Amino acid sequence: MPDRIPKVLYIDDDEGLRRLVEKDLQRAGYIVETATGGTDGMRRLREQTFDLVALDHHMPEETGLELLAKIVALPDPPSVIFVTGELDGRIAVSALKAGAYDYVIKEIGGQFLPLLRAAIAGAVEIRRTLRLKERAEQELRESRDR
Repeated sequence: MPDRIPKVLYIDDDEGLRRLVEKDLQRAGYIVETATGGTDGMRRLREQTFDLVALDHHMPEETGLELLAKIVALPDPPSVIFVTGELDGRIAVSALKAGAYDYVIKEIGGQFLPLLRAAIAGAVEIRRTLRLKERAEQELRESRDR
């Protein structure tokens, strides 16, 4: 992961917002794919490897919390940023308890995209650091075993 561009999957039923987020994240240097909902998102997650998923809460097929449970149950799941328009903190707390790395509130005031980019950058860096640590520990065990 350290030598490649992070790959992000953005799952949201709002076509306009999907396109806006895709363009913004591509400008920020990410490889971005979008999905229209939970079924489409899970299909892509089974077919490809993503470093991160940004996931909307309100979708017609299922809620983001229901989809989050499916994502974290995958073998080696990607980090998840939970996206919601709800100002009620209970949903965000539920997402964090269910395994999301972070959450971002969608709002009109212009802070959504910068906050989403910051959350993604943080999650990608944490994941990269954990993988480097795991690799170093594996090398240490192998060295010790020799």
